[in-house]
Amino acid sequence: MYINDKLPHCNTEAAQSESDQMLGELEALSVELKHYIQEDNWRFEQEVEEWEEEQSCKIPQMESSTNSTSQDFSTSPEPSVASSHGVRCLSSEHAVIVKEQTAQAIANTAHAYEKSGVEAALSEPKKPEPKKPMPPEANLAEQSEQPQKANDAESAAQPNSEVSEVEIPSVGRILVRSDADGYDEEVMLSPAMQGVILAIAKARQTFDRDGSEAGLIKAFHEEYSRLYQLAKESPTSHSDPRLQHVLVYFFQNEAPKRVVERTLLEQFADKNLSYDERSISIMKVAQAKLKEIGPDDMNMEEYKKWHEDYSLFRKVSVYLLTGLELYQKGKYQEALSYLVYAYQSNTTLLTKGPRRGVKESVIALYRRKCLLELNAKAASLFETNDDHSVTEGINVMNELIIPCIHLIINNDISKDDLDAIEIMRKHWCSYLGQDIAENLQLCLGEFLPRLLDPSAEIIVLKEPPTIRPNSPYDLCSRFAAVMESIQGISAVTVK
Repeated sequence: MYINDKLPHCNTEAAQSESDQMLGELEALSVELKHYIQEDNWRFEQEVEEWEEEQSCKIPQMESSTNSTSQDFSTSPEPSVASSHGVRCLSSEHAVIVKEQTAQAIANTAHAYEKSGVEAALSEPKKPEPKKPMPPEANLAEQSEQPQKANDAESAAQPNSEVSEVEIPSVGRILVRSDADGYDEEVMLSPAMQGVILAIAKARQTFDRDGSEAGLIKAFHEEYSRLYQLAKESPTSHSDPRLQHVLVYFFQNEAPKRVVERTLLEQFADKNLSYDERSISIMKVAQAKLKEIGPDDMNMEEYKKWHEDYSLFRKVSVYLLTGLELYQKGKYQEALSYLVYAYQSNTTLLTKGPRRGVKESVIALYRRKCLLELNAKAASLFETNDDHSVTEGINVMNELIIPCIHLIINNDISKDDLDAIEIMRKHWCSYLGQDIAENLQLCLGEFLPRLLDPSAEIIVLKEPPTIRPNSPYDLCSRFAAVMESIQGISAVTVK
């Protein structure tokens, strides 16, 4: 049974009667069944979100056009138009080869760990030796088979499959397949899943000696300890360990132990862990243990809330990184949209704890820089006395700068923000004492009161354009590249 309590109830009598009947039946259920329905609903919502992310990943990330109009903070967002993206098909034959390649890479990683330890397992794999030349007879046979294989591949192509190449620290660069049957190799090769894979490799002897349940316990403790130590690392100017794994975020913010343990157990129960018999056995034991968790053992609302907070933290991080990348390219209008929204969402997180969000001063600094750059641009357009340029400058003030100033003032404003706002106000007030054209005087009379007195307006913040979801590894790479570049190095963007 799926009940979406986020949708408003219909006003018709028939719908209301049906809704009341359903709620009455739900209330009559036992506590265990209520808990089961709530948990099942939450899992369904998570699957829908994951599916939507997978679909959005197929759409190339589109940058905002520099010729487009300014972002409007006081109106509702318009539906974004995405260009159609052709899905590359993969033949079933090649899909099998890719899967075997992945399994072999994982097996090599596990073997390297057992032989030389973690450092060897995490090091770049050696390049394969070149194949020996085949006899002429074999070459002729292979050439004769190629047309037939090409035809078979074309007929067996799967329209819902696509291939991508990913760089994974544990196994190097590898082709991975993502298709509609639920098996996602790119997810399996993410840093979080790589940690689980290495933990299972460390538990190989325990598994062989004592069975799958003992293997799960050993692997669970290995990964738990690794993430706990990672959470103790002090963040640097180029890295934030919270971006690497959700449990690092939970550890640093002292999440309840049951929330932490269930989250890690769900990773060992992931359906993508099906590359060999050992992982399948451990996965099934983890899935069975998840089913044993009852309503008295876990507060699902609390569990859901912690994951929502981490999801918002990642969203803030992506908005911040996108804003900084756009700022480096001189696209101040687009950058300001992302930075302002990142700051507002980050404020919500920081009310719960200092480690719930990102460093506030970084967002505020580049938000101020964008505002001052845009204010200077709007003023230069205003001074041209050209109708088109003046209109463009006034639009920048009305649709970007003034709404952002209002949002800054409504929060706990810092001295640096207040000084920046005063600089912008004084610049526009200085025109009042100058001999300017009548049309410019009229424009000043319209927006200057809004610039000086923000109390009379209610600002509804418009969310910036939707951007492609990123894996934790990609986020960490972007974070390092951006933070390095804003400290004086040339602009770097990791795509």
